[in-house]
Amino acid sequence: MNDVTELAQTQQIGGHLDGEPTGWVNRFGGKLVLVLLDNKYTPSIRGGRSLWALFETLSYRPSNDVHVITVPRGCVTDLTSIPRVFWNLLPPDGPWVKAAVIHDYLYATQGTGQLPPGVPGSRQPVGISRAPYSRAESDWILRDALANRGVDVLRRNLIWLAVRMGGWIPWKRSGAAKQRAAAQQDVANR
Repeated sequence: MNDVTELAQTQQIGGHLDGEPTGWVNRFGGKLVLVLLDNKYTPSIRGGRSLWALFETLSYRPSNDVHVITVPRGCVTDLTSIPRVFWNLLPPDGPWVKAAVIHDYLYATQGTGQLPPGVPGSRQPVGISRAPYSRAESDWILRDALANRGVDVLRRNLIWLAVRMGGWIPWKRSGAAKQRAAAQQDVANR
C-alpha cells in the first residue's frame, strides 16, 4: 500500500454516533483544515471570493473505485463557487465543502492530480493513482462525495447540475494554464 492509499483508508463507523446511517462508510481521509490566504492588508480574492489553502492533506475514495484522490497540503480552493444570489439555499461553507475541495483539485489539475509548476502544492506527489479523470467523472465524484457527506438528494443534484452546466469554463481555463506552464518550463529548460 502506498502513502496516498493509507491516507484514505475507509472507516466503518458503526452505530455509535447520533444521526449516523447504519453501515455508513467514511470515504474521506483526513480532516478539513483550511487557512485563509491573505497578504499584509487584505484576504486573497479571486472572482470576489476569498481563497483558502489546505493546511493538511485531504483524500477521497469514490464509491465505484479503489483509487484514491489526495489533495496536497497547500492546494488552493474557494470552497464552493455558488453565486451569492443562491447563498440562502446553498451557503458556500455548508456540509458540501469537503466534496468541493476534492472537486476543485480535480478541476485545477484537469483530473491528473498534478498541479502546474509554481502553483502551491505542485511539488507534492501526484495525488491520483490512476489515469486522469475526465470532467464528467470529476463531476460525478463531486456528487458521490456530496452523498457521502449526507447532502440531501435535491441539493446534491442542484450542485451537480450547476457544475455540469457551467463547469466547462473553469475546466478549460485550467487546461490552458497547464499548457502555458508546460510551454514556459520547456522554454526555461532549453
